[in-house]
Amino acid sequence: MVPKGNILKRCFLFLPGPHGPFFRDLGRELSARGADVLRVNLCGGDVWDWPFGSLNYRGRTSDWSEWIARLMARHGVTDLLVYGDWRPHHREAVHIARLRGIRVWAFDEGYIRPDWITMEEGGVNGNSHLPHTPGDVRSACCGDMEEPGAVQASNPLRLRQFKAFLYAAFSILGLPFFPFYRTHRPYSHFVELFSGWIPHFFSSRKRTAASEAARKRLGGADYFLFPLQLDSDSQVRRYSPFSGMKEAIAYVMTSFAQYAPKDTLLVIRNHPLDNGLIRYGRFILSFSRACGIEDRTVFVETGNGREMLRGCRAVVLLNSTMGLSALELGKAVYCVGKAIYAMPGLAENGSQDTLDHFWNDPRLPGKDLLGDFERIVRCRTLVNGNFYHGEGRGLAVQGCARRLLQQ
Repeated sequence: MVPKGNILKRCFLFLPGPHGPFFRDLGRELSARGADVLRVNLCGGDVWDWPFGSLNYRGRTSDWSEWIARLMARHGVTDLLVYGDWRPHHREAVHIARLRGIRVWAFDEGYIRPDWITMEEGGVNGNSHLPHTPGDVRSACCGDMEEPGAVQASNPLRLRQFKAFLYAAFSILGLPFFPFYRTHRPYSHFVELFSGWIPHFFSSRKRTAASEAARKRLGGADYFLFPLQLDSDSQVRRYSPFSGMKEAIAYVMTSFAQYAPKDTLLVIRNHPLDNGLIRYGRFILSFSRACGIEDRTVFVETGNGREMLRGCRAVVLLNSTMGLSALELGKAVYCVGKAIYAMPGLAENGSQDTLDHFWNDPRLPGKDLLGDFERIVRCRTLVNGNFYHGEGRGLAVQGCARRLLQQ
C-alpha cells in the first residue's frame, strides 16, 4: 500500500467505464489508499454501474465542456480516467484535462488477450504512444525492462453479454432522469435492446447450429480468416477508412473475389459480442452471390477463434487485437485500418503493400520483433486481470491502483 502522504494532492475523476462495477471498485481502492475520487454519470446505465457517491450530469451536451472544466477546477483534479478516449463527452474532457496539465488515463480491453486489460497514459489504440516502427521498437526495448507476470483469470463471455444487456436496459429506464443524454453508439439503447439483443438471444440456437455446420467446411480447407469487429467500435469508425463493418466486408470480399487464389476460402467470423442489429449472415450471402464467390465464402458466428487462427493461411482484419494473437501463432496479417502492430516485419497495411497483392504473397512476421513489441506493450500499457469477473477484476483493480499511485 502506498502511504497516504505520497498522494495527498491526488484527485481522480472517473467518467463512464466498462460495463459493470470495475471503475467503482477501482475508485474505492484509490479512496482507501488516501486519494480523492470523483465520478460523473451520464445515463441510467452509468448509475447502475456506480449508484452511490457519484455526480449525475443531466445537462445538454453543448454545456458539458464548461461544466466539467468547473468540476476539475473546483476539486483540483489531477487525473482523469476514461474508458476509450473518443466518445464525445470523453473527448472534450480529455482536451480540457490536457490544457490544465491533468494526467489522462485511457482504459480498454487488453491489447494482448486473454488475462490483460489496457491502461495507457495519454490515449489508446489510434492515440497510443507505443512505438510504431521496427527501429523505435528496438530502441525502446531496453534490457532492464521488468515484464509483469500474469495470472490466468476467468472472463466468461456470457457475463459480459449480460452486463451489456443490463447497461442498455438501465439506460432506457433512466431516460426521464437524463433527458438530454444521447449514446455515442450509432443506434439508441432502445433499438439495440429490442431490435438487437432480445431477438439475438432467441435465435442463438439456430445460429449456433448454422455455425457448427459452416465450420465443418474448414477441415483441411485452405482459407483466409477475416474476423469482424463491433460495428460501433471506434477502431472501425475512427481508425479505419470505413463508416461501418458492412462497408469493410464489401471491400475485403471484392478484393478476395478478384485476386485471391481460386482454391481458397474466405472465412468471416462474427464478433462474439455482436448485438445482432446487423444481419451479417444475410448481407454476406447476398454480397457473395453478387461477387460470384458464394461457394468460397463461409460465415461463422460461434466457435473458438484461436482454433480458426491456427488453421488459416493468413488473416485480414481492420485493426482488431486478434491480429496480435495471429502474429503470435506465426500467421501473416494484413490490416485494412490503423493498428498499433502494423509495421514492417509484423503486420502489413496499405503503406507497405495492397490487400490485392497480399492474397498471393502474405509475409510472415518476425519472431524477434514481435517479442520485443509485446514486451513493450506489457510493460507500458497492460495490467493483469479483466474488467468483468470476480478474481480477474480484483487483480486488475489492485494492479491499476498500484500503477496509478506510482506516478
